[in-house]
Amino acid sequence: MSLSINRNLGLSALALSLGSAMSLWQKQAEKLSSGLKINRAKDGPAALVISEQLRSQIGSLEQEIENTRNLITKYETADSTLQEARRQLNEIRSLAVAASNEGFYDDDALAALDSSAQYLQESYNRTIDTADFNNRNLFDGHEGSVAEVAALEGVDLSSAEAAQQTIATIDERLAELDSVQAEIGAKVKNELQSTHNSLQVTRENLVAAESQLRDADMAIELSKSIQFMIQARFASSIMAHSTSNSGTVLSLLNAMGPSR
Repeated sequence: MSLSINRNLGLSALALSLGSAMSLWQKQAEKLSSGLKINRAKDGPAALVISEQLRSQIGSLEQEIENTRNLITKYETADSTLQEARRQLNEIRSLAVAASNEGFYDDDALAALDSSAQYLQESYNRTIDTADFNNRNLFDGHEGSVAEVAALEGVDLSSAEAAQQTIATIDERLAELDSVQAEIGAKVKNELQSTHNSLQVTRENLVAAESQLRDADMAIELSKSIQFMIQARFASSIMAHSTSNSGTVLSLLNAMGPSR
């Protein structure tokens, strides 16, 4: 009678040991599958809270980084637009220099030069007026614009004297573009790019900290998983072939002791 009781107690202990090993094995399998050592609060309450706080900060930083990138793109778009406007001004200036050569062109030639200059003036004004980013004009001087750039007026190549005045007007516009482009370059380089880089570094540091808290060391977790798997299979095998000597078997299992 006592032998039966001992056997039942031994098998019960074996079953508990098997259940424990299986539970630990399944937990390791979950860590290996997710790549995380903390998948729920019970895996590490304090670490989970800190990890979630870091993730929130990382999310906010990523949005700030995106906003800064958009601003950089906005200013780069403005700079590209001004480059095209500069090209148009230089073409007008070349025509004006030609027209200012008094006595070299007859009236028909001056009229042709003037017609080309008028077309370029319209193109310049259209370039400035239609320049926008995210449905906001870039150069109207209103809130959200990059700068205020005036329309080009007074282009006249109908005579050498008028052409010389046009050259002076174009030079004023070119100086204006120089000033605006210098401001754009300074803002992108000294403010926006610097802010972007700083945010990136902060984000990388937070990601590394969060990873240290939550990510699993796959080599260690795999080693533990193999250990628990062996223990579970051993316990299962012993239960299947158990005899009255369950006490000896239980001693062997206790000696192996599943690491937690």
